[in-house]
Amino acid sequence: MALLFSCPTCSQSMSYPISNMYDSDISLSTSPLSNYCSHCGCDHVLPREPAMAAARKLMTQLAGEKCIDFDSKATLLRKELKTDSLYGKARGKMFGVLFCRTANGEEQILKAFSGQYNGLWEVDGWAPPLFDVQEFATLTQPAEQRIKTLGREAEDTALSSDRRSRLLKKRKELSQQLMKEIHRLYRLHNFRGRKISLLELFPDGSGIPTGTGDCCAPKLLNFAARKGFQPLGLAEFYWGRTNKSATRHEGYFYPACLDKCGPILGFLLCGLEEQQCRN
Repeated sequence: MALLFSCPTCSQSMSYPISNMYDSDISLSTSPLSNYCSHCGCDHVLPREPAMAAARKLMTQLAGEKCIDFDSKATLLRKELKTDSLYGKARGKMFGVLFCRTANGEEQILKAFSGQYNGLWEVDGWAPPLFDVQEFATLTQPAEQRIKTLGREAEDTALSSDRRSRLLKKRKELSQQLMKEIHRLYRLHNFRGRKISLLELFPDGSGIPTGTGDCCAPKLLNFAARKGFQPLGLAEFYWGRTNKSATRHEGYFYPACLDKCGPILGFLLCGLEEQQCRN
């Protein structure tokens, strides 16, 4: 199977076999995943090469099945699990694969998509988010309704009135408090057996980029740590319509983002070397 895409350098369309992608100049990320951990004072490194074959296989499945539900035994495909949306207004997204070994020595492939998939946080066969989805819904639904109500009340109030200022201030305070509570729900597990919330990782509660913890690498490493798996390689690629800033193109491999993943991957990788020595 081949991919048809436009080269970001020369803008020419070309066809390229998925099986050869990593062996070409098309792969933009071949360096290992490496992040500094402020808790132990060490840099932790995880190579990409062991996961590349599984990543190419996932590309083939996405291209062939045109859905992300290929592991399900359901006879009817849910519309929201099709890949059509990746080529529409919402554009594509990042996917990731973690090649690891179980406690019994068996090889295991974990896969993840960034953020939500058409409004879904959880899909069978894919790494879950770093929080309990039911807890998240219980927390956010009433709070978001209150915030929206305050916004509508402010819109219906005279622009220069004191009441409008108070409503907007209250809405801002509730939004900030909600974000803190959401960040407290995110629970990061590492390979040293430690667990910490996202809010604890950023003690002042500020400066946490929106979407931190929702990318593929954090999902995969967190899930592997919880399961007691030993990571051997991690690769992330983009699939779907090119993003608006033209920095992501279908079939290309990319490193973990610096702004959202950079501050937390060091903690998530912590203990990896000790685990490798034990195994």
